[in-house]
Order: sequence, then C-alpha cells, then structure tokens
Amino acid sequence: TLLFGGSGAQLFGDTWEWSGSVWTTVASATSPTPREGHAMVHDSSRSRTVLFGGRDSNGSPLSETHEFSGTGWSQIFPSRSPPARAGHAMAFDTVRRRTILFGGEDADRALGDTWEWDGAAWTQILTASSPQARAGQVMTYDVARRRVVLFGGRDASGNPTGDSWEFNGAAWTLRTLASSPPRRSGHALVYD
Repeated sequence: TLLFGGSGAQLFGDTWEWSGSVWTTVASATSPTPREGHAMVHDSSRSRTVLFGGRDSNGSPLSETHEFSGTGWSQIFPSRSPPARAGHAMAFDTVRRRTILFGGEDADRALGDTWEWDGAAWTQILTASSPQARAGQVMTYDVARRRVVLFGGRDASGNPTGDSWEFNGAAWTLRTLASSPPRRSGHALVYD
C-alpha cells in the first residue's frame, strides 16, 4: 500500500509504504513536489502506481503525471495531458489496461472530462453522455462487472451530488436506482 503527499500543518511530498504491520518511508532520487487533491491508482498490468494532478502550496492546480516503480518516482512528459486539476478521481480498468480519470476542478471551475492513460499517452474520451462537471467524486473499477463506477461529488455550484454512473470504456451510463446513498463528496469507494 502506497501513500503520497497530502496536507496537515503543511503540504507533504513524502512517500510511505504499508506492509500490513508497519509504515516505512521510501527514499527516491526524484519525487513529485508536495501536493494535495491529487489522485493515484495502481496499474497492475505495468506494475506502476500512477499519480496525476493536485494542488501545490500556492493552491494552484497541477497537470503533472508521475509514476512509482516500487523503488522510485519518475515524472512522465507525455505530448498531451489533461488540463491542470485537483479533486478528480481515477480508477484502473484491469481488462482494458487503462487508467481512467474523470472531473475535478481547475482554478476557476468544476470539470467534466474523461481521460485515459495507457502508460505512454493521455487520450481524451468523448462520449454522448457523461456525468456533469464535478469535483470530490469517487471512482473504482468493478472487476466482476467490468465497469468503472462513479458516485457523488460536488457540482459546479458546490452542492453535493448523489448520482451513480458507470463507464464501460466507451460510454458513460447513468444508473437510475430505487435506493442510493445520500448526496455527498469527500467520501471513499473501493471494490471488494
């Protein structure tokens, strides 16, 4: 289990690993700058942890892509990247072997775009329908159903949302459900 960055009395730029019984700091010759509001996923097909975006100590959103190999960090410089953002969500699609990124917020507004990272390039995915622009949402990959699941977040006005969406690699589908958790943001979601 890998932890990077966050905020407390300051912004952190440290890397920690959890073994199941102890936290250990990880030294790396290079490392992402201190930040909060970034997103990370583990790309199991390439044995890399992918980090994108976040906010720096001035509160400015970032558009950097970094990968952790298990021993150190490397910044990746693709020819095209998602715009700078924080508060976005990412999930790793194990079948298609792609990191999926959705939404977040830049310095001025909530974002509603979808991007894929294949380990070499970011590609924007345009779909007929998609979740409204938002930040603070969560996503995970449902292995059994082969879908990225997105829930909640804050809309462009800052109001919590309570909608459920699924992404199959080509299209987003709004799920209309008889029962659902109440509207929220800042929560967590994981596939069991």
